Amino acid sequence: MKRRHVFLLIVLFASLAFIFDTCNLLNTDIMDRINMFASGLNNSDRSGINANFDSALTQNLAAMNAAWWAGNFPVPPDANHLYSISLIDYSNPANVIATITGPSAFNGGTGLAVNAVFVMSKEGQDWFIEKLFLNGSASPLIY
Repeated sequence: MKRRHVFLLIVLFASLAFIFDTCNLLNTDIMDRINMFASGLNNSDRSGINANFDSALTQNLAAMNAAWWAGNFPVPPDANHLYSISLIDYSNPANVIATITGPSAFNGGTGLAVNAVFVMSKEGQDWFIEKLFLNGSASPLIY
């Protein structure tokens, strides 16, 4: 009888641990969201990329269609020339500092890395991009 109680306690604790771990997997932290954004930039089908932005706070979201994305972030020509985002400091969600590198057509055709500042917002347990500033501009590209 004692073994059965111990076994049930083990099953209970394992179940609770699984439930709490699963809940954490459902949350999207800042790093996850920016990685999802980078993955979206690397897709030729960018129809889902806007889901990385705060639908209530990102004002120009409606204008961010396929042509807008292609004009600002050209589609990579192949798997050897993808976008990557390196986070430098993400301790302050209102000032996430990063660099974005991309294909040769990126950054005015220079292909050079761009300094970026992401402004993040939280909805429930998930972080979203609210704004994106590039190259130290006082005006955000995404706002």
